Amino acid sequence: MAFFSVGKEKTELYELARKSNGSQEIVVYEAHELFGQTGRFRVLQFGDNAVQGAIDLRDPDRIVLEYPREIVRLIRERTPETGRIFMIGHGIGTIAGQFREDQCLVAEVNAEIVELSRSYFQYGWNNVEIGDGRALLEQQADGSFDYVILDAFTREGTPHHLTTEEFFALARQKLKAGGMLIMNAAGKLQRDPVLSAIHTTMEQVFTSVRAFALTEGERDAERNVLFLGSENPAAADVNGLEGFMQVKLEQGYVLRDRV
Repeated sequence: MAFFSVGKEKTELYELARKSNGSQEIVVYEAHELFGQTGRFRVLQFGDNAVQGAIDLRDPDRIVLEYPREIVRLIRERTPETGRIFMIGHGIGTIAGQFREDQCLVAEVNAEIVELSRSYFQYGWNNVEIGDGRALLEQQADGSFDYVILDAFTREGTPHHLTTEEFFALARQKLKAGGMLIMNAAGKLQRDPVLSAIHTTMEQVFTSVRAFALTEGERDAERNVLFLGSENPAAADVNGLEGFMQVKLEQGYVLRDRV
């Protein structure tokens, strides 16, 4: 899942489905414009106007949003056929759907998200487990994944227990040598204590940590930021992510599990 604000867009929406679990509303709708693009878009969105995934029904194979497109490209360039992936946060299944069913194991806390991804977004793989992503990751064998991808959001942002030093240490334990943690977060590039804290916390665990921010948007606007963490410095030698710029974040505090 991801954070995208669409509050400024003025486009006609056609609602297809609405679900509510008390704390979060989930809406599926269609629109002919999305983030300045035209097409026939089907969108999964939280009630706070945060888009969690989108497809263009005129070209379903095209990855509409920048950050999943670049994550998929990064993985294919580094490990085109063999990379094993553990993913926390399913959304509409954009990333997992780009790889073989047996290549990717997905953890999703909300069963209704998975149901909607199958009913409205053509997700066909049977590789999603329902439950807390950290708890499900703990059950996996050490050193069994080339990538751990964190793309989980609630109304408050990424859940705290998926941003702590203890969580990142768990992810490192489950990665193979040279493996990579890829985290999608959202925030501002200046004076954002949460992004700074995530970056600083990852540096306590991984030898190499790099951050890439979406270039689109006004200077002070919230945007997607991709964090890459690895024990192997050479593993993070990304030449660049299209539509993203490498950024240096301020030093922050270290996030730890709440007692």
